Amino acid sequence: MKNLFLACVCFPLLLAACNGPLDVTLAESGDPVKGKAVKEALSPEEAELLVSYVAQHTMAQDIDYKMTVKQAIAARRKELASNQK
Repeated sequence: MKNLFLACVCFPLLLAACNGPLDVTLAESGDPVKGKAVKEALSPEEAELLVSYVAQHTMAQDIDYKMTVKQAIAARRKELASNQK
């Protein structure tokens, strides 16, 4: 019983610790605490990619706020690579 209780307490904490600042959704990145963590974790290149992704898709009105910061950066890289071909 004690082991089950310990597992129930520790497992969610372990999962929460695995999420890095880039696993925050675009909607959550507006939160001051999470937004600050995202800004500190991004390289200048990644920050530029994120800003350009959000700007372009906001103007096109097709932005998915459930997407994570990491996914948005990867999507922007893919968009830029396909534009260069």
